[in-house]
This record gives sequence, structure tokens and C-alpha cells, in this order.
Amino acid sequence: MSALSHSGRSVDYGPFRAVPALIEGQADLAPERPAVSHDGRTLSYGMLDQLANGLAAELAQRGVGRGDTVPVLLINSLELPVSYFALMKLGAVFVPLDPAWPEAQVRTILETLGPKAVLCASARHVPGDDHRLAVVVNVDRIVPTGVRPGVELLPGEPVYGFFTSGTTGRPKCAMNLHGGLANRFEFMTRYFEATGEEVVLQNSKHTFDSSVWQLLWPLTTGSRTILPIQQRFLDLIQTVNTIEAHGITACDFVSSIFNTLVTLVDNDPAAVTKLRSLRWLVVGSEPVNPAMVRRLTSLLPGLKVTNGYGPTETSIGMAFHPMSESDGDSVPVGRPIDNCYAVIVDEGLRPVPQGDIGEIAVGGACMGAGYFGAPSVTASVFVPNPFTAWIPGDRLYLTGDLGRLDEQGRLFLSGRKDFQVKIGGVRIEPGEIEQVAERCRGVRQAQVLVAGRDNAKSLALFAVCDPEVTEETVRAWLRSALPHTSLPRHVLLLPAMPLSDNGKADRTELQHLLERRLAADAVRLSQGVAPPGLEGLVLWVMRAALERPDFGPDEHFMDAGGDSLKALVVINSVRAEMDLPQLCVQDLFDQPTAARLAMLIENYRSDRAVNLSEVELMEQDAALAPLEVPRYPDQAADLRTVLVTGATGFVGSRVVHELLRTTDLRVIALVRAGDDERARGRVVTALAERDLWDPQFADRLEGCAGDLSLPSLGLPTATWGRLAGTADLVLNCGAMVNFLFDYRAHRRANVLGVHELLRLAAESRPVPVHQVSTTAALQSSTDIIGPGLAEDCDVEAVDAPPGGYNRSKWVAERYLDRARRRGAAVTLLRLGEVMPSTDTGMPNPVALTHLLLSSFVRLGVRPRAEIRSDFTPVDYAAKRIVAAVLDREIWGSTLNILHPGSRNFACLLDDTDEAPREISCRDYLASVDLAAAQSGERELVALSALLPDPSADDEAGLRRGLDHLLTDNAALYRRDNCQAAEQRWRLDEPVLDDAIAAYAKHLVDHYRMPGRPR
Repeated sequence: MSALSHSGRSVDYGPFRAVPALIEGQADLAPERPAVSHDGRTLSYGMLDQLANGLAAELAQRGVGRGDTVPVLLINSLELPVSYFALMKLGAVFVPLDPAWPEAQVRTILETLGPKAVLCASARHVPGDDHRLAVVVNVDRIVPTGVRPGVELLPGEPVYGFFTSGTTGRPKCAMNLHGGLANRFEFMTRYFEATGEEVVLQNSKHTFDSSVWQLLWPLTTGSRTILPIQQRFLDLIQTVNTIEAHGITACDFVSSIFNTLVTLVDNDPAAVTKLRSLRWLVVGSEPVNPAMVRRLTSLLPGLKVTNGYGPTETSIGMAFHPMSESDGDSVPVGRPIDNCYAVIVDEGLRPVPQGDIGEIAVGGACMGAGYFGAPSVTASVFVPNPFTAWIPGDRLYLTGDLGRLDEQGRLFLSGRKDFQVKIGGVRIEPGEIEQVAERCRGVRQAQVLVAGRDNAKSLALFAVCDPEVTEETVRAWLRSALPHTSLPRHVLLLPAMPLSDNGKADRTELQHLLERRLAADAVRLSQGVAPPGLEGLVLWVMRAALERPDFGPDEHFMDAGGDSLKALVVINSVRAEMDLPQLCVQDLFDQPTAARLAMLIENYRSDRAVNLSEVELMEQDAALAPLEVPRYPDQAADLRTVLVTGATGFVGSRVVHELLRTTDLRVIALVRAGDDERARGRVVTALAERDLWDPQFADRLEGCAGDLSLPSLGLPTATWGRLAGTADLVLNCGAMVNFLFDYRAHRRANVLGVHELLRLAAESRPVPVHQVSTTAALQSSTDIIGPGLAEDCDVEAVDAPPGGYNRSKWVAERYLDRARRRGAAVTLLRLGEVMPSTDTGMPNPVALTHLLLSSFVRLGVRPRAEIRSDFTPVDYAAKRIVAAVLDREIWGSTLNILHPGSRNFACLLDDTDEAPREISCRDYLASVDLAAAQSGERELVALSALLPDPSADDEAGLRRGLDHLLTDNAALYRRDNCQAAEQRWRLDEPVLDDAIAAYAKHLVDHYRMPGRPR
């Protein structure tokens, strides 16, 4: 019997309908139905369709049309499905790329594709001279339209392409066809008995082809897709939380990540409850561990797990197997799906006997079009079909995978035909890593091997180098040029490469060298003694998890080969050793070196605040320590460098932009990150996302990895000393803000962090400290303080305000006021209600005002209330903060920075084209609660928690609650000092109409109710 396998059925799905037509059909059927959600925002089917039409029209004007290959240089965002959909509507081909890839790699890919356009979030992401090709995609700026391109798509036309290796050099772009994609989606609809009620998580990275079905297939059935916020690496804890938050019913995991998920669930029983909504999972890309599958299905009896298989060249995947107890310890990848076929062949393309191992060749509807611009490579693996009597089509694809068929016609994998490997679900070609290594200065030859087995596989690089080259030199070079998933865990330097008789590298001898190295490392780990102290213990645990006895205290855990599972091992070990139940995996992600994690742990251990009442704790925190005797700085000293905290925040990023744009000062940004370069990158990203970054700023911006919530700001001693001697002024814009958290949750960053900043300012030479505070710090607990409170009022005489955040700012002000009386140059800059700027209209997404106003647009209603406050544009505030930095007459005083006009926020949108309808306070509050419960969207859920309970009071009481939701700062707080300074600075009070109009447009464009006429 020959080794031929197929599904046993050729299914006729009727007249061909391409994927965009299927999605358009759902948009016509239910335009208001939610289609895609990302980071608290949702596009309905109707809006998704209209935005894609609008983008398609813009691209058509740029000359993009049928058959054009267009790179999509985006990350997870609402722009991603809009871009794919728009290109498909035009008959163009989308090719996902990652802005995080090395610039040289992106440049090479663009040279290969030669596109007419590149879709991106910023033209700066497109390297070199290709800037001119950039089409910046922003769903807030696309003009939606109901006019569709009307291109009739054919099954044999290309639809998308993926680069199969995803590493370096000139990787191959596998092109796939509309017919294959539609067939895969039609099969999934039948196989999973889709009802249109599915909620699918796109938890594969967007540059992996499995993300295509997760993102687009639900849209063909009327279901919903959830795009998570893109992480640098997979954060399974966040994935579990996302599954719970959105009621995810289906998703896809690489086998090794699936195993990690099961391990996580076993270590955290509460996670089982969070996964209750799951109905089925697809697992694949690597051999599946059946024991792990059985474990998870025993915890979730209603869960169905499918083993999937299919190369990128064959329409995502072409074989499925529903897993069950009867599979035993050897799990097949299954039978080909509808209209797809597989045959096991030998070197001569002859079928091998059943049960024998050979190469898997596939054919039928899943067949791709080959590799873009590489006819010879395409011809080598897309070969003439010698089995036309059995398998439709004129070509077969030789997968390079070895496999066999059992008597039931099920496929079993047996490894790879060549040296290409998969690690962590990522296909990696060692030859490309070798080429990158050989481009490192001083490296003359390189070879890559695979260490370990199954799900414990890792990469080992052997390099023949000049004597001056060190292991860290090679590792640093690889980190700069390779994706994290392709970094070798082991690097071995050799004086010469061992050779076989034919003059080639002797891979057998290299394997022996690797085994001896691994054995020696294991001995060192088992026989050694942990370095002394807490940092030594953490370092030892990390070394054991990474199997890296040379791992250093300041090395980045993830860069050294760490992943979610290894992070879990480290945290569980340390938590058990130290009896620290509050320690979690996120702590390791935030503090990714042994030195920084040990500092955080020491902070947890030394916190004796748990034994104090909140009042006692606040009094303790406001006290100035005896050793803190700062002197007033030299007024004549040069002001060259400013240390800024909070530089990635809504206010802080605007302040950094203003400093870099209007002064020649150097800015050092203290940012929570793994190292200084990442800290700087986070600031650049924050500015770029707000359209504030200019490459001319680069020479005057420095990043410094630190944390306001840690002792000594989380800084090594040398860095602390350098900052104390370099910074000429400290500007604290950083803070933790969560209106649902109490004082204890805010005190580390907002109070103890201020302690550390003042200590830094007094360490070497006294330098001024500017503290960005809030008028809410003076909101007395006796409801509301009297009007006309002066800027220089006695903070000690003001009662503690309500709310944990407000109290933390009040305590910090009392602490700094006492320091000021002792001689410190402390300037307090209290902000009012900071709102979007005139130029962009982009809001602070976590601000209560934004949650409130966006709900008016989402729901189309507003309460009958008087919710008054100032409207202080963020650029208005930033200009005044920077002026206060430069004006030495201001140093040591207090300014209330807020626009003097008072606005009723309930009526703020009444003059827009979509003025919300006024309703009773009770009806409005009930509408928010209902919408939050039904949608689960983060912004609505957060707002619901902050608003009064609609059943807790009568209408008059509910109105009073809403009337006092915001503070009417302009009516309550004087700004005499600020006004006098503004006259000296020649800063006029701007008319707010333009700023309010820009924000209103942003709100309407983002949150307009689907189906409501414009």
C-alpha cells in the first residue's frame, strides 16, 4: 500500500468567494457587530469595512493595485487588520514585517520586494531612501467610505507572503493564494462548527503565518478577534488574563508555549478559572507533548485540543488532528484538511511503503505560489506533480519534513530533512546565524548546532576568532543583528575549526565539544556554592534556570535565553526560599537582572509599613530624615543637563519634547527598563507615538534604567554617583496613577521615590528639584476647600485629601515643603486637569476625563449634570514647566499651572456634529454599567468602577456625585505666581476652542457608535 493520504473528501463550497468578500458579507449582515478589539478599542464590522475602503482608495491613488506586493511594517494594532483588508480588496499582496527587526534586515527585504508602498505607523520605521514609499496608517486619520474597490478576486491570485526564516540575510518570502486561504477558512468553519459567537485571540506574533487565521478567519463568520498589546516576548500571565477578560473561546499555541501554559496553570490554580471560556485550542509547529494535553483537558473538561501541521508555503496549515485519550504517547499531526493531500516520497519522488519514513509532499488547494522573485528556489521545492490521478493540480510542494503514514492514513512527523530547525515554534536556519556571526569583527568562521532535545532545544554557536575577541563581544554583536528568538544560548570560541576528511567543518567533533561543555556547566552548577548575599541567591537561581554558570548579575535574563517558563522557575524558587508571596513573574520582567531583582526583593523584605496605620504611615513618610540637610544651590551655576523622570508619560513626554525642541539642554531620562539603551528606546518610542520625535534630538537625549519605586532609584552605585555629579536640575514628572488604589500602593513611586530624588540632588553638589504635583493634593477631606486658595498656602494646614493618588502627592508636598524650609531649592508645579494638545488631540488614555468623555461618544448620551473643571492642554502645561526650569527667579516657589477658564465637561461635546443626547444621571450610569458588562472593554470597565452606583441614591444624590466627579480647579485655586511668571515669559492664555475641537474630533473618530450617521 503506498503512502498516500488525503482527507477522504473533496468538498464543494460552492462558487468561489475570496476572504475579503466573506468579511464584506458579514459587514453587510451586521455592521454594528464588534469585529476587532485592541487595547480597549473596538472596530465594528461596518467601521472595519469603511476604514479598509478608505485606505484602499488612498493606496490606489499611490498606484497600488492587483498583484502588487506591499510590506506591512506594523505591530499589533487596529491598523493591522485594516491594512490587510484594504490590500486584499485591491487584489494586492500583504507581507507582514516587524519594525523591531534590525534595520539592515528590513532594508534587504524591501530591496527584494521592490514595493510601490510600505504601510507603517511612522515613516521613520522605513529605512534609508525608502522613506518616500511610506504610507502612514492611522485609523484615526483614514477617511472611511462605503465605496468598495470592487476588484473581483480569483483563486489563483496571490493574497499574502511571509518570510520563512525571519532572521537575516535574504530570507525567502513564501507567497500564498486566495484559493488556499479561502479553503482553509471554509474548512475551519465546518470543522469547528462556527456559530459566529467565537472570540478568537491572535496570540501568534503577526510575522508568523498562524496569525493570519487568528486575525481574519473569525471575521468571515461574524465572530470577534482580540489583538493583544504586543510584547517583546510572550507574557503568558498576561495571555491568561486576556483570555479571562475577553471571554476568549479559541486560540493557537506553539507546542512549547502550550507546555509552558500548562506548567503555569499547575503552579497557579486560580489560572484554571481564568481559562474557563476556552472551547478549543490549536497546538502545533513542534511535536506535541500528549501528557500536557491530557493534563489541561482534565482541568478544563470542555476543552478540545487540535494538533495542527502545515508549512508556511501551504496556506497556514493543511493537516488537523483532534486529540484524545486514545492517542497514547505518539500523536499524529492528522489528516489533510478538505481538498488537500499529502504523500510520503523518497528521493526520486516515488511513494514509500506505508509506515516507512520519507519526505512529506503536499498538494491540492493549499498549494502556495512559491517564493517571491526566486524562480530557481521555487522550482527546487515546488515540483511537477507525478500523482495527478490521485492529487489535483500540476505541482507538489516538498516540505523538507520527514514523516510516515499509519494504517489510518494519519501523518506522523519524524524530523527535518535538512539542518533547518524549529526552536520555540520559530523556524531558524543556522546558516543565516553563521553568516551574521562571521560579519562580527575578528570572527573568521562560524558554525551553529542544536543543543538538547524536544522542547529543551537551544542553539550553540562555535566561532573561530582572533585572540582579542571575547565571548561578550560576539554576544553583543549577535544581539544587535538577530531577533531574540534566534540568539544562541551557548557561544564557544575556538582557535581553529575541526575539519573532517573532506575539508568541511567536522560537525561530529563539534557535537562532542558541545556535550563536554554542557557537562562541565552542569557540574559547576551542581557542585558550586551560591555567591553570598541576596543578589548571589537570585543570581544562582537564574544561572540554574538558564543553565548558564557564567551568567552575570547585570545581564538581561531574557537576552540570555530566558522565557516565560524559566522566569516562572526563578520566581517560584526565590518566592519559596524567601517566603515572599507578593513576588510575581512580572517583577522579573520589570527587573530583568539579578542585581535589580534582588534590589526589589530587598525592598519587599524591608517594608515595615504593613504594621502602621495609613495615617501613621503618611506622617512617617512626610518626615524629613535628620541626614537630609540639602543646601541651596549656586544660582550662578550653569544649567546644562536635566534629569527627568516620567519621560514616557502623557505629561513627561511632552515636557521632554519641549526641552529638546526649545532649549539646548541635555536630557537624561530615568525610565524603568532592562538597561540604558532600552530606557532611551522607550522614550523615543513614546515621543514617536505622539508625533513628537525628531531625529535631531538624538544627540541630547540619554536613557538611564532606573525605577522610582526602588531604593537609590534602582541605580548601581557608579550610576548614582555619575547622575549626582552630572544633573544640574532634577525634574520629577513621574508618578504612579491609579484612582482605584490606596495610598500604600502609590507611596513607593510617588513618595519614597521623591525621597530618593531629593537625596540624589543633595548628594554631590546641591541642585534644584522641580516636582510636578497636582492641585488634587490640596483637595481637603472635608469635601472641598474654600475658593481662592493661594499657591504658597501652608500645606501642613491642609487636611489629607481623599484617594490614594491624591494622598501620595499631598505627603510628597509636605515632605518637600519641609526640605525647602531647611534650604533645598524645591519648586512645586501643581497641574490642573491636563487635557489633549491643540496640535494632535491625542488624550491621556487613563485619565478620568478621557474615560468620561469617550463614554459620551460610545453611548451617544451624557448625564444631566454640571461636571466642571479646567481644560489645561498638555502643551500649555509643558511650556510653563520648561519655563519654570529655565527661570531662576521661580526656583524655590510654587506655581499652580492650569488654564483659568472653567468648563462643564458634561457639555463639552454639545457643539460637535455628534452631540450626545442628554439623559438622567441614573440612566447614564446604568448605561455605562451595562456597556461595560457586555463589552468587557477596559475603558468602560474602569469608568464603571469610578462612577457612582446607579442604585445607591436618588437622582439628586447621583447628580451631586457626578457634579463632584471632577474638581473645578479654576474656581478654587489661585494662580498669582503663575500669572506673574507668564507675563515675564510672554506666554498668553490661548483660546481653548481649537484644542477642544481637536480632542472632540479624536473622540468622535475613535469611539463613534457604529451605524450612527455622521
